[in-house]
Amino acid sequence: MLSPVCDSDSTTKCREMENQNQESFPSQPNQQLSSPTHELPPNSSNEQTQKRNGTESPQHESHDVPVQPPKSSRNANLPPPSFPQEIVVEILSYLPVKSLLRFTCVSKSWKTLKSDPFFIKKHLKTDPNFSKKRVLIDSGSAQIRGIISCSLKAIFDDPIVTNTTYDDLSYEWFVGSCNGLICIAIKQDGVILVNPTLRVCKMLPDFGFKKSWNWDCYTVYGFGFDASVDDYKVVRIRCYPNKAFEDGYESVVEVFSLRTNCWRMILEFPFRIPFRTAGKHVNGSLNWPVFRGQDEFSHTIISLDLAEETCKEVPQPCYGDGASERSLGVLDGCLCVLCNYERLYADVWVMKEYGKRESWTKLVTITYMGVPVYRDNHEYFAAPLFVSRTGEILLQFGMKLILYNPKWEEFRTPAFRTLSEAFYFINRAVVYEESLVSPTGVNQPS
Repeated sequence: MLSPVCDSDSTTKCREMENQNQESFPSQPNQQLSSPTHELPPNSSNEQTQKRNGTESPQHESHDVPVQPPKSSRNANLPPPSFPQEIVVEILSYLPVKSLLRFTCVSKSWKTLKSDPFFIKKHLKTDPNFSKKRVLIDSGSAQIRGIISCSLKAIFDDPIVTNTTYDDLSYEWFVGSCNGLICIAIKQDGVILVNPTLRVCKMLPDFGFKKSWNWDCYTVYGFGFDASVDDYKVVRIRCYPNKAFEDGYESVVEVFSLRTNCWRMILEFPFRIPFRTAGKHVNGSLNWPVFRGQDEFSHTIISLDLAEETCKEVPQPCYGDGASERSLGVLDGCLCVLCNYERLYADVWVMKEYGKRESWTKLVTITYMGVPVYRDNHEYFAAPLFVSRTGEILLQFGMKLILYNPKWEEFRTPAFRTLSEAFYFINRAVVYEESLVSPTGVNQPS
């Protein structure tokens, strides 16, 4: 490479800059660099005169011009920037569970986060775009029994929904979900709690109830969280024929505490809950529709307070004439009722303030016009599972999941990327959120 040609004055200036660079460049990597406008103190008045006249003393002459290191190398040995622990926790709380589990190898402090009670609760509350929410679907096929899980956001946004299949999970029907835990009944007296994201489950002990059992008896369940004692509870209601009551049934209520790991019988009431109707968890209570008398359509909503372990009736909206099939659900933490009017339309009511009759608000009316019919004309809408930010509603119709757009009054069916057509026949679906809550390690007494 050719060297630039310089006159004598330029050479002198270059040498002067060279000497300044050699004296000003720090000898230690972490030493702060001098300001570009800073002048080094002169060694003598003669040196100042020589510099003003553009000459240098012979002892400063040098033919070797050092190459200045790249700017990046000056900070090569600086320690990496560090963030306060609270900022790190805040950032990590937005990540999905699978990412958090992968990051446990980063450091010991990150590894302990997955079992830290404070972080587990913070992670539950941080989901502005419902990216952690998923749907667990029970196949209703007679040929193949199985469970698939898919992203709730993908159901609304993706043309083809990618899903995960759980082949090793025994079940009979879904009871409900709470904070990432899902309660599943596997037989009349068998219940498991499972976190499908962590793939951890717990089989609940048998209650040992010895009362006579026959084909007229059946069991319904509910699952929720008691915030007063930071405890997860499963409620089991056994319905027995008894002619002494108006409905011809009596119900015995039992509760399981994850903290104490045991069942207790807490009360009885003279109502009958519809077969396989799971309690809906809202505001620290479980809610069921019950029958009074022999009229199948005279529904009453009974609420069981998980903290007080007492029952009371929940006021309902004024449905008007023609109301028939009704179903309970939960939307955005609020109790809701979908009321069908034969096969003409269905109203979705939401209780904005739990327990207050005046807070019931009609969210939307869903017409049966244009709804896709798959089997016969006797299917009804079930309570909605979720409402997106744009107002589109996910609900079940017969054995299908469908999306309803109230603005355009249009229906569409999400397509799942699954190997078996059997999964297109849905028996039951439940919305849950990915979490770090473990059924085997939470709230256990020390």
